[in-house]
Amino acid sequence: DCTALHDEDDSIAYNQFLKWKEKKSQSKDFDLDAAHSFCQWQCCLQMGLYLNQLLSTPLSEPDLSRLYSGTLVHSLYQELKSTPSVENMFSSSPKMTQLYQVLLNTVKSSVSPDFFQKVTETKSESRKKKKASKKRKAIRCPIPETQNSCDFNRFASLGVDD
Repeated sequence: DCTALHDEDDSIAYNQFLKWKEKKSQSKDFDLDAAHSFCQWQCCLQMGLYLNQLLSTPLSEPDLSRLYSGTLVHSLYQELKSTPSVENMFSSSPKMTQLYQVLLNTVKSSVSPDFFQKVTETKSESRKKKKASKKRKAIRCPIPETQNSCDFNRFASLGVDD
């Protein structure tokens, strides 16, 4: 029965995600880059929710506790970091393997082929960037106190006048 196979595969996938969610991280090291990425994703999610509300909620509000679980994301990140092959993680569930392939192909088709190549800088390039950054910081001009702060708000025209 095809439905029974799908239900079994769903159950396998669900149980695997529960294991990852409940698994305690063995690594005591805090990965700042990973935390920053998760934070960026959460900010994008929040801005999407704000946009939806601003547009009078054309899409129903999602259940955020089901949409994002920090524990699951951190566990998956640790699992992905420690596994030699991502495909092996999903070997117990053909449905998860298929979903992974669809997501991977979608991402690959939307970015340039060299997008995932690691970029390395020489020491001289790094020094030049630091010097340029210091110059930019020194050039910043203070805002005159007599000038209205709305002149600098690029979203001021969206405001509603009473």
